[in-house]
Amino acid sequence: METTLDLNETILLWVNQGWANSIFDAFFYWISEKYTFSFPLLALIWITLGLKFGKKGWLLGGLMILVTATGDAVGNALKHYFQHPRPCLLLSDVIRMHYSESTQCLTSTTGMPSNHALNFFATFCFISFFIRVRWVIICSILLSTLVAISRVYLAQHYPAQILAGTVIGCIYGLSIAYLCRFYFKKHLPYVTKP
Repeated sequence: METTLDLNETILLWVNQGWANSIFDAFFYWISEKYTFSFPLLALIWITLGLKFGKKGWLLGGLMILVTATGDAVGNALKHYFQHPRPCLLLSDVIRMHYSESTQCLTSTTGMPSNHALNFFATFCFISFFIRVRWVIICSILLSTLVAISRVYLAQHYPAQILAGTVIGCIYGLSIAYLCRFYFKKHLPYVTKP
């Protein structure tokens, strides 16, 4: 009996297989990695904020890292609650995998929401709330979107899991930004430029 693919699976397979090439393989794998991309990027942003804005920048960078860490905890709690399987578990016979096929999924088998999407959008919504400079906002959106797409390309998440992570991340990042603006108003930079 043939099963039809739903829109979620159709989009995943279109990105995972239809976009396949060695350049995307290397690029999307790299920007999806914590140790070679995400952590160094956070450190670079923190140092840049500190050098540019002094104590206010160091505090903003520290709060940014806290947003990322707590966002990760929120995502893990929601994964445990929803128990929505990852595509690498359900579609292992049809997806292109960029790792050993014997392990199926590199991380947990649940994927709702995507922590990568949640963390990047939360972090960059948080930073963009305080540093309202057009190029910062555009780069934040572009980078967060590329990381989100990488998770579909690598078949680690369904598009719906990415969308959920994006929405939760934006709400979470902006909510924490409003709280920080209220409690730390005099101690954080606030830059608005076109």
